[in-house]
Amino acid sequence: MVSYKRFLSVIIFFFLLRFTATNTLALTQNENEETVNEVYQKLKKIPPTAQQVTVGFYSQNIYELDPASNTYYMDFYVWFKWKGRIDPTAAVEFMNGVEDWGMTKVNEYETPKQLPDSSFYQLIRVEGKFRGDFEFKNYPLDEQRLGVVIENSLHDINEIVYLAGSNESGYAEDLAIPGWKFKDFAISNLHHTYKTNFGLPVAAGQNSSFSAIRFELIISRPVNYFIWKLLLPLLIVLFSSFGALMLDPIRVDSRIFLPITALLTIVFLQQTYSDVLSAVSYLVLIDKVYVIAYLLIIAAIMETIYTAGRVQADDLRSVKRVKKIDRILLLSEVVFLILGLAFLLVF
Repeated sequence: MVSYKRFLSVIIFFFLLRFTATNTLALTQNENEETVNEVYQKLKKIPPTAQQVTVGFYSQNIYELDPASNTYYMDFYVWFKWKGRIDPTAAVEFMNGVEDWGMTKVNEYETPKQLPDSSFYQLIRVEGKFRGDFEFKNYPLDEQRLGVVIENSLHDINEIVYLAGSNESGYAEDLAIPGWKFKDFAISNLHHTYKTNFGLPVAAGQNSSFSAIRFELIISRPVNYFIWKLLLPLLIVLFSSFGALMLDPIRVDSRIFLPITALLTIVFLQQTYSDVLSAVSYLVLIDKVYVIAYLLIIAAIMETIYTAGRVQADDLRSVKRVKKIDRILLLSEVVFLILGLAFLLVF
């Protein structure tokens, strides 16, 4: 007969192998998605023929942030300063806008204002719904970037180049999103190359490239949300399943009932947070925590089943042997839980 030590070793090895394979697959899928979604590239060189336009942003309000649909409403000011014959505000396009029919854009001046240095200036207030490429890999300790991307739909990069006016940009001091905290903002000079000439008669093999600029507000969730809202309920359920290993071995029904109930409970708990996230093909941080919980509970169930047929109420020796197995498994599960959580949170 296989000894209990060998049995536990096989089970733990299987759990570790399954856990490692799942994480590797999730990491590969995440890297592939990031590669595909990288449409805009950083602007490294300004064409000598391009009219340079300085662009600044100031965010006033953000509301109806919906991670499930990767959308949010933003109310902000955007201004343009330039020298040259082309008005960059005449054909400005918000590339990540949603429901453009509902977006409001109000120019401060009917015609661009000319400044003392002979440059032109226009201020636009914009309010509308935008979408972002939310990254949930570290949920619920995730950091999101709520951004606005603009391009000029008429003039390519050889005619107009947007340059960030980061010194004057920012966001209102009273700007707040419930459940989130603001970290910083960023503005990036970009260009977008389309693999088409849009039917225009251009040289063979030549694509259309347009200057773009992206303004982002960087937000993150408070750590307390992770600890008190998600981790604490899971730990309570998990430790209740550990109680099966501390019961008298002759109470077979109760020993099996506790971890099975815990298993059903954490399935329900996992569903409650999954409903607020968009569908992703990789495991988020809290999913990995739940994988650890599933493995520990399954190990407790298998151990109680394994020992159920090997304990006899009138045999003190068998009872002591099962109690020893219980202590070993309980200690192993606590150590595995601590090391697993530490690994996920650090790396």
